[in-house]
Amino acid sequence: MSDRHCQGCGAKIQTTEPDSFGFIPERVLQEGAVLCQRCFRINHYGRDDMGPVTASDSLASIQAGMEWSTGVCLVVDLLDFEAGLPPQLLGLMRGKDLVLAVNKVDLIPKTTPLKEVEGWVKSRLDYYGLPGVKAVLVSAANGYGFPDLADQLLTLGNNVLFVGITNVGKSSVLQRLLQMRIGGGHRKKIDPTISPYPGTTVNVSRWSCPGGLVLADSPGFVPKGRISDMVSPDLALDIIPHKSLSSHLYPVQEGDMVYIKGLCAIECIASSSQGLLIGFTGSGAQWKKSSSRQLDKWLQKGTQDASIGQWEEHVVSLQPRQDLVVSGLGWVSARKAPYRLKLHIPEGAEFTVRPNLIGPKK
Repeated sequence: MSDRHCQGCGAKIQTTEPDSFGFIPERVLQEGAVLCQRCFRINHYGRDDMGPVTASDSLASIQAGMEWSTGVCLVVDLLDFEAGLPPQLLGLMRGKDLVLAVNKVDLIPKTTPLKEVEGWVKSRLDYYGLPGVKAVLVSAANGYGFPDLADQLLTLGNNVLFVGITNVGKSSVLQRLLQMRIGGGHRKKIDPTISPYPGTTVNVSRWSCPGGLVLADSPGFVPKGRISDMVSPDLALDIIPHKSLSSHLYPVQEGDMVYIKGLCAIECIASSSQGLLIGFTGSGAQWKKSSSRQLDKWLQKGTQDASIGQWEEHVVSLQPRQDLVVSGLGWVSARKAPYRLKLHIPEGAEFTVRPNLIGPKK
């Protein structure tokens, strides 16, 4: 058994259990490989045959990384912002110097100024009791904001741990930093393994950089109540934000509903005047409009195709220029009139009402 760790996912290297994390055939290990078979297959074939690390193992690795670190870079997905700030994860970081990297800003419409997005992020951090946290808007896809992020990381001491919930692009952010001057440029032979599947990173993986700086990747924290974690891996790939934000605007009045087939429905049960609901997603899912009489059909209730077993109903009041966000799926935003809505979501899924992200603010 080797004491080495996979440089891609952090798993301890082993040569005896092919179906466990960190496996490398003995003959390959003797050649000096430090990338496990699972990471090799993800990188070359886009296939993860083993599935994600368990939530308990992920949490234990993050806690150990926190004890090692002098500062933390928390990576969140702008399009699923609230899900990226679970209370348990924030509690683990209490007392640590913290920088927030708000990823995927490239998916926001160009008609929305990023200065406006910065103000929105600041107001949300105030709401969550994090008024002093420095937030940097970034895009791991095109490099936006990374010079500023690199400068902020240098304020966190020599041991910087990257944390975040699954599928926010944490490893992608770290990979781009390692290719910059702060990380030593392109001299790295193996990068953190990047995958669209949740739970790819198994353990804390450290990268030595110039000037004594060490950047460490950690397993993704598994949040509660996110729809993308409740469905099959293939469906999760479709609904996790990965493409430019799309919107669909509908005039909605009592008796109407908007829905995402098989996953969520929002009925209008009262509205004072003719209002509008705009459905937003950054994924392959789309909001559509129908009559509330078609609820069971579009949620696939009672059909063999349904992937959701139990449903919950919540009555929600939504004012103009407020968003109703369904964790791990998308959101709808009210315009012109207040609404009283009935939200149908999978049992255990979480939702929140917030000031609108897209469009003129109050």
